[in-house]
Amino acid sequence: MSNIDFLIKRGEAYFSEGLYDSAIANYGQAIAAGDHSSQLYCLRAKAYLAKAWEAAGRAPSGEEAYDAWLAAFGRKPELQLALEDALRAVSLDPKNNEAYYGLGIIQIDKGSWAEAIAAFDKCLELVPEDTEAMYWRAMAFDELGDTAKALETLGEIITVDADCSEAYYMRSQIYTAKGSYDEAMEDISRAIDLDPEAPEYYLQRGKLLSYIAEKPEGAARLEEAIEDLSQALRLDPDCAEAYNWRSLAYLQAGRDKKELKDLNALLKLEPRNADAYKRRYDCQVACGNRAEAVGDWLLLCLLNPKAVAEPIAGAARSARADFKRLCGN
Repeated sequence: MSNIDFLIKRGEAYFSEGLYDSAIANYGQAIAAGDHSSQLYCLRAKAYLAKAWEAAGRAPSGEEAYDAWLAAFGRKPELQLALEDALRAVSLDPKNNEAYYGLGIIQIDKGSWAEAIAAFDKCLELVPEDTEAMYWRAMAFDELGDTAKALETLGEIITVDADCSEAYYMRSQIYTAKGSYDEAMEDISRAIDLDPEAPEYYLQRGKLLSYIAEKPEGAARLEEAIEDLSQALRLDPDCAEAYNWRSLAYLQAGRDKKELKDLNALLKLEPRNADAYKRRYDCQVACGNRAEAVGDWLLLCLLNPKAVAEPIAGAARSARADFKRLCGN
C-alpha cells in the first residue's frame, strides 16, 4: 500500500469514528502528497460537512430560534471549505455523480436552493434513479415555493421505490401545509407503516391530528394526536418539538397540569425559548401558581422584551382610540 493510500484509508477510519479533524488532516496530507483525484476532494468535503454539523448541535424547535440557528450554520467556515472541495471535485471529474450529490447537499445546508437543484440535476443525469438525490431536489423545490414540482419529484421517487418512507413523510408535510389533510394523513400513515421506529413520523402525524382537531368535526382526534406525540417522545425523549406540540394539544384539551409538565420539559431542553416562557406564564396563571407566573414573566422580559412591550403598546393604542372616540375627536 502506498503512502497516499494509507493516508486515505486512515482518514476514512477516523471519519467512521467521528474524528473529523483527524480525517481532514489525513486527506489534506494525501492531497499534498500528490493525489488530486475528484474522489479525495469528495471525502474531505464530506468530513468538513460532518464537522460543521457536529459543531452546530441540535436545532432548537422555536421558529425564530431555529431561523437564527440555521443562518448561523450557513455561515460556518467548515461549510465554506466543504463547498470549495465539492466544487473542486466536480471540476476534476464531471462524471462523478457522488461529487454532484455532495455538492447538492452542501448547497442545501447553505440554503442555496437553486444551486442545489442544479447539482442534483447533474447527479440524476448520471444516475437517473438516485432516489436520495431526488429527495433533496424535492426539498429544494419546496423551499423555493414550487410545491407542484416538489410533489412531482416525490411522486417520481415513489414510482422508483414504493417503500421509500422519507418520500411519503415529506409529501405529508407539503400536503399539510396546503391544507390537504386527507392526503397528508394517508402519506404519513404509510410512512409509519414502513418505518415504525422513526420519531419524526409520529411527530408529523401528531401535528397533523392537532390541526384536524381544531376543526369543529375533528375534536375527537385530539387524543390520537397526544398519543402520537407521546410515541415520538418514547422514541426520542429529547425531542423538544414533540414536547412543544403535546403541550399545545394539552392546552387544547384543557389539561393544564399536563401542559405545564411538558412546558417544563421543553424549557429544560431549550432554556432560551421565549415563546415557551410566555405559554408557561399563561399556564401558571391558569393553575393559580402566581409566584411561578411572575418568574416566567420576568424571564420573558429578559429574553424577548418586544413580546412584553407590544401587548402594552396595543392596549395603549386602544385606550387612546377609545378616549378620542368618547371625546368626539
